[in-house]
Amino acid sequence: MGYLTRHRSRDGEFVMPRFYFNVRNGDRMNDRDELGQELPDRRAAWEIATRYAGDSLRDLDGDLQPDDDWRLEVQTEDGARIFQISIRARLG
Repeated sequence: MGYLTRHRSRDGEFVMPRFYFNVRNGDRMNDRDELGQELPDRRAAWEIATRYAGDSLRDLDGDLQPDDDWRLEVQTEDGARIFQISIRARLG
């Protein structure tokens, strides 16, 4: 993690990879990131993901219920999931 993952575009210039941050509640996709973000590497994507997850959990404001499953998935441009942050609420 943290290695530069830039690649050459068709015109030969180096471009940064695009990462997508998708939120799921259970098996439902609640928030699909259609735009993504160009970031220098996976480490930067991880930092964004942890901040986003923290902000999202603060914003739940009591809405997370027992047996709920919340996930933030980070994907690359080709759809490969590289990170997942999960919160599972349970009784007992």
